Amino acid sequence: MKLNILLFFSGLCCIGAAAAIPDAEPDVTAQVVAVLEGIADGKTAPDRFTERGSSYLAVPGLPALMKGCPRPLMLELLSRNVNGEDRLYVYRATCQPQALRIAIDFNKAARINRLELAPEH
Repeated sequence: MKLNILLFFSGLCCIGAAAAIPDAEPDVTAQVVAVLEGIADGKTAPDRFTERGSSYLAVPGLPALMKGCPRPLMLELLSRNVNGEDRLYVYRATCQPQALRIAIDFNKAARINRLELAPEH
């Protein structure tokens, strides 16, 4: 299941309590906020996703997971990595009843290849 992959990834890159890092790309973070708020409202933007990336929108319960997040959504950047032409960002969103970890992967055309959300433990 796609949600479990993030838990594995988060465990590898963020042992213990993850501290936020400076966000040198606030425009990217703003794009992520817009996508996540759209998902919470049931209004996805398919043009922002690759074909592979759009499959992550079909995860059952994804909009419900976002409903506990305040508006405007506030994200903390936990990590940023480059893998070839892809950029992977991991964020924390403070939501109720618990925070969420969000992993999002942008391709060279700035379209989303991957979007994974999981409760932070």
